[in-house]
Amino acid sequence: MHFFETINFGAVDYTALPLVVLLLILLALVFDFLNGLHDAANSIATVVSTRVLTPQQAVLWAAFFNFIAFLVFNLKVASTIGKGIIEPEFVTNSVIAGTLIGACAWNLLTWYWGLPTSSSHALIGGLVGAGLASTLSWSSLVWSGILKTCIFILVAPLLGLMIGLSIAVAVHWIFQSARPRSVDSWFRQGQLVSAALYSLGHGGNDAQKTMGIIFVLLIAAAQTNVNLEWRDRYILTEETYSTLAAAPKQLPDHVLASLKPLTERSGEDYKHRFANEKSFRSKLGEVLPEKEYEKYRERIIKEADHSQVPTEVVLACHIAMGVGTMMGGWRIVKTMGQRIIRLRPVDGFCAESGAAFTLVLTLLFGIPVSTTHTITGSIVGVGSLQRLSAVRWGVAGRVVWAWVFTIPGAALVSAICVWLLQIGDRFF
Repeated sequence: MHFFETINFGAVDYTALPLVVLLLILLALVFDFLNGLHDAANSIATVVSTRVLTPQQAVLWAAFFNFIAFLVFNLKVASTIGKGIIEPEFVTNSVIAGTLIGACAWNLLTWYWGLPTSSSHALIGGLVGAGLASTLSWSSLVWSGILKTCIFILVAPLLGLMIGLSIAVAVHWIFQSARPRSVDSWFRQGQLVSAALYSLGHGGNDAQKTMGIIFVLLIAAAQTNVNLEWRDRYILTEETYSTLAAAPKQLPDHVLASLKPLTERSGEDYKHRFANEKSFRSKLGEVLPEKEYEKYRERIIKEADHSQVPTEVVLACHIAMGVGTMMGGWRIVKTMGQRIIRLRPVDGFCAESGAAFTLVLTLLFGIPVSTTHTITGSIVGVGSLQRLSAVRWGVAGRVVWAWVFTIPGAALVSAICVWLLQIGDRFF
């Protein structure tokens, strides 16, 4: 759903959260800041390397569009991270702590080396490693979400490459008779637009991953404390009722009849709204016979859960990423904008436009792709149009190997963190 359809300031009672949960939310925002710091180069590398903007101007330009991305895109990626990588019931504070520490450590390490690795995949790898280390069970993972993410490790850069190359071919054909100086002048202006579009896609995709982590952390806190107030979390809407009545897992008619009164409306709003699981369970116990309550309550509770990412979390994540982007470093800019290929303004425009189109496409389907992979693929595609030798394949190969090791590397670091935290719990 779009941001404006899910505005819910103060839906969660943060004063009822344990201190450790509040600290983990702060750690998640630190990761978001590092994500902006690490991935700032993706947004500004081409526009800086072509000297359209100074580094200072470029980071402010990128940070602004990173921040306002929540006004444009829906929150599907946040839901995928929150519920589509690891089963929420297996999420604990140590899992989230291990995930974030592992992802932050990997980001800092690759930032120091100047490698444009994926913060997104570091986060996903950290979540997988932490989940496995905590449960020692493969059943804790949501394989459909992981498979979708892993497929797009390959698809995103290839899609960026093909779209970037296609735009470059079209631009070359359209402007082949124009004077080089005029083309350079036009695309210097055009790069401001393409950089803005790419930064919008970057903010919409990457900030949502941290939202997803905080979201699943809040869900875990609510499971631990069934009295935690989360305004309007459980509602038996008409859509929920239809889902429960649909084959192949249709509830018996007499159970559906007992639930029907809970779908009553008062004007546009539903009359029966529940802020915590305890009160919803209590109401189900009143309307359902004991045998049916025991048999069907978990499915009904799951379908009636309409929890959304709180609005203050959405804004905090975009602010953290925007500030991180404003403090982005020059190390990765050089790798992205100069060492892989020397870029002209027209090249920068085509690369950014190709990457922006790819990011928007994946955002619409809620797929958490890597903005780093996308822009790198697009840069390589545009560069290969000049000539294959224009691409420094040695540097590109080093970048690809960094991609390959991101998920297992972050997973290993996160797993070690979880084990250390568990050992600490036993002794302290």
